[in-house]
Amino acid sequence: MGDELEQAKANERLRTRRLWMAAGLGGLGLTALPCAVLLWHTGWLLGEPLALVLAFAGLGVVVASFAWGGRHLPNGDTIRVENAKGGYRDMVQKQRAVSMALMPVMSLFLVSRGISGAWDIANGQGDMLDWLMAGLSPMISVMVLLMVAGLDNPGDKKMKRLLEDELTLSFRRDAQNVALAVAMIGLMVVFALGLWRPEAAVAAMPGLMFVTASAAGLRYWQLDRRASGG
Repeated sequence: MGDELEQAKANERLRTRRLWMAAGLGGLGLTALPCAVLLWHTGWLLGEPLALVLAFAGLGVVVASFAWGGRHLPNGDTIRVENAKGGYRDMVQKQRAVSMALMPVMSLFLVSRGISGAWDIANGQGDMLDWLMAGLSPMISVMVLLMVAGLDNPGDKKMKRLLEDELTLSFRRDAQNVALAVAMIGLMVVFALGLWRPEAAVAAMPGLMFVTASAAGLRYWQLDRRASGG
């Protein structure tokens, strides 16, 4: 039994190391996006094509990092090691709640750039970088909402069992209700903007999706924090 636990610890260290490497790769890809924006506006002759290459490469690296990281999510060895310490379920649930709260904060720049890009596109002045940023912003919102709904890793049955007790399911329902309320209020505001200036409604849509997802993620984190006595 001791040998099995030691082997599980070794596997867990390797998994954690690779997961951190995937996270670093994703961070590198995200860093390339604002660099591409700066390069686009330098006025250099080759600045625009190089910015497009850098932006698409950065986006590709981010997608690849998610795929790679998905292969090294917590598994049976993780559960075995953490159960030896105790409280693994609480740790996993807390980590997810904190991730939902941090993702909106970390993606503020990309969302603001997506709103700006949507405005330029609606005014007929959008370029390829504007299209890229306007498309990336909703993807971030969708990822947060998938995490709140528990649909971000549907194939992992072990993690599904850890994340679907009665308490977390109630958190999920509450957060989704908050998201629905925010979305309905936001849609009325966007409708009013569209009556005034249609391009303003188009530009506001990435922001509405972001606010909706952020409200759901922050509400889930708030409930989890309250339940843990934090």
